[in-house]
Amino acid sequence: MACKLLTIDELGVALGGISSPTIYRHIKALPGFPQPVKVGASTRFRQSDVDLFVSSLGASERPNNRKGVIK
Repeated sequence: MACKLLTIDELGVALGGISSPTIYRHIKALPGFPQPVKVGASTRFRQSDVDLFVSSLGASERPNNRKGVIK
């Protein structure tokens, strides 16, 4: 079964509405943050990596809060 690939906009929504620049900062600085996958000229993120990252967060850090993943 193929893994779903998310665009950066879909990743931002999945992580509580964080912006693209914030996502790129987290890629560099936050251990365990989903890493991008290049598909041709496009950048995508594996849904399974996103799910694993979200499940590793504490309850107060989960994307259902209004500030996104990182406070």
